[in-house]
Amino acid sequence: MDKPLPEATVRRLLGGFARRRRSVRSPISTPHATDTDPNREFARKDRNGFWFLVFLPIFVLLYAIVEKMHVR
Repeated sequence: MDKPLPEATVRRLLGGFARRRRSVRSPISTPHATDTDPNREFARKDRNGFWFLVFLPIFVLLYAIVEKMHVR
């Protein structure tokens, strides 16, 4: 028969786990209900998609020209 852990040991283990879990989360930069932009999570963060769509047709056009000329 196993003896149950003392209550103090359980509290210490759970407290250490809670501290580790809390430190993993990133700090909140803006307190709740004070953000001025309600759609912040949908805001554009980078323009990689824009540049991909700009350069893709240029690349395809140049590739077609090179293939048409049979340059290799």
